[in-house]
Amino acid sequence: MINADILSLMGHTAMGTRLKRAGQMMQAAAQKWLEAQGCDLPSAQMPVIAALSFHGARTTGELAETLGIAQPGVSRLIAGMEKAGWVRSKADETDKRIRLITLSDAGAELAAKAERDYWPVIGRAVEQITTGLEGDFLAQLETLELRLSAGALDQALKEETLS
Repeated sequence: MINADILSLMGHTAMGTRLKRAGQMMQAAAQKWLEAQGCDLPSAQMPVIAALSFHGARTTGELAETLGIAQPGVSRLIAGMEKAGWVRSKADETDKRIRLITLSDAGAELAAKAERDYWPVIGRAVEQITTGLEGDFLAQLETLELRLSAGALDQALKEETLS
């Protein structure tokens, strides 16, 4: 039992950690695929692009609420994205303490390309590897983790790209 997955052995107690692990594996596969498509935006920043594309200018607090992540994390994402040229920030006209975040021209172009070319492919690939999961949730999670570890999402993304 030296190679046993301790998280799997812990059952429901480690569900949050296992979900995070599965998410990280999915994000890594998506990042690898995005890079192969010529997209240099880290996949962790893609939700910010989506939120700004769908909702327009937002404050850091509004983005944190929209994305369901802590404001300091959003602030770090925005700082990196602004440095890379994907977003712009400016002081709110009515309250100069508040910064409004918007997509730059490059960010808006990327959002349009992602909506057209990236998100549908990633969505279909994730659907492919999650189809047919049966049993209780832990069994489904186990199957998903095994599929992700075996490179199923990488393969599904390749297949989607070829079709």
